[in-house]
Amino acid sequence: MKKALLIAAFIAANFGIAQTYNNGGLSTGATSKSGTAAPAGYTWSELQNNTGNTTESNTSLGLGGTSSSAAASFFLADDFTVPAGSSWQITTIDFFAYQTNYAGTTAPFNTVRVNIFNSDPSVAGATSVFGDDTTNRFSAGVDATMYRTGNTVVPAAAVPGTTRKIWKITANTPVTLGAGTYWIKYQLQNVVMANAGFLPPVTIVGSRGLPAFNAKQFDAILGTWTSLVDAGNPTSAPDVPLDMPFVITFTATTLGTQETMQYDNRIQVYPNPVKDHFRINNPERLRISSVEIMDVSGKIVRTLKGSEEYSVSDLPKGNYILKIKNEGGHTKITKLIKQ
Repeated sequence: MKKALLIAAFIAANFGIAQTYNNGGLSTGATSKSGTAAPAGYTWSELQNNTGNTTESNTSLGLGGTSSSAAASFFLADDFTVPAGSSWQITTIDFFAYQTNYAGTTAPFNTVRVNIFNSDPSVAGATSVFGDDTTNRFSAGVDATMYRTGNTVVPAAAVPGTTRKIWKITANTPVTLGAGTYWIKYQLQNVVMANAGFLPPVTIVGSRGLPAFNAKQFDAILGTWTSLVDAGNPTSAPDVPLDMPFVITFTATTLGTQETMQYDNRIQVYPNPVKDHFRINNPERLRISSVEIMDVSGKIVRTLKGSEEYSVSDLPKGNYILKIKNEGGHTKITKLIKQ
C-alpha cells in the first residue's frame, strides 16, 4: 500500500498556514531492489547505491543519536533555512529512529531533547535560540510504517529484514524564527535507557548522498564534533556526507485558500532549497508528463514539461508547491523552496 508520510493543511486567506518542512526522506518504496514486497501497509527504507554502480552501496543503517548510559551519549545536528521575508512559528519537530529487534506496539522512545542554534553549533560563536540539551520535549511516538534494511542487490544479494521498524518521534518546540539558517541539535532516549536506538540518515533512491549534505554528531562525553559520512560497502568505496531527516511543522501568515494537500515522502526534489535548477528523485519510475509550480495561494505560476532537470533561476524567492503529474493521470505533491 502506498503510504504518504506528510500531510500539510493550507488554511484560509490572511491567516496562519499550517505547513511542513521536510529535511529529507527515508522511504524507498514498497518493493526492495531485489523485488521483495514490504509487509502490508509498510515501505522499505533501503540503503542505496548510485544508479549504474553495481559494486558499491551505503553502509549506514542508523547513527548514534541517543543517550544510553553514563558512558554513551550522542547528539545529532543538521541545518534548515527559513527563507528571506518569512517567519516560521514552529510548533513541533518530528524525528525518526529504530530499536533493533523491538517488537512492541508502542514507541520504544519517550525522550527528545532539542536545542536550536543560529549557526553551526560545532563552530565557536553559535548561540542557542531555543531549547537546551536536557529538557525532555517528547510529545508522541508513532509507527512510521517503514522498515530500515540494507541494500538487497549491491554489492551482493541479500534478503530485506523487518527487525528495524522506524518510529516517528515528535517533540514540542514552540518557537518563532525569522529568516536565516538554523541548526537543530537533538537527542533521543529509549524507554529502557540501555536499549540504545539508532537514527537512519536521509535516503534518496539511486543516490548514496548529495555533496551538500552536512549533518554532524556530537559526543557529549568527550565533547567532540564529527561530520557524518557513510564509509561505503565495501570499505574501498568512497566516503559520502550524510544528512538527517526531520519534519518541522510551522505556520506563516500569507495569502492562501482552504485546501488540503497530501505530500508523498518518496518524491524527493533536490537540491531543495534551490537556486537555479532542480531534479526529481523518482523511485516509482513514473513517466512525468508535467510539473506545475504553484505559490502558497494555489495559483499556478509555471507549468513545465517532464524533463531530467527543471530551471527556476528566474523564479522569485519564496515557498512553492510542486504538483507532479504522470502520464497515467496520477498526481504527487511536494514542496519547493526557492532561494
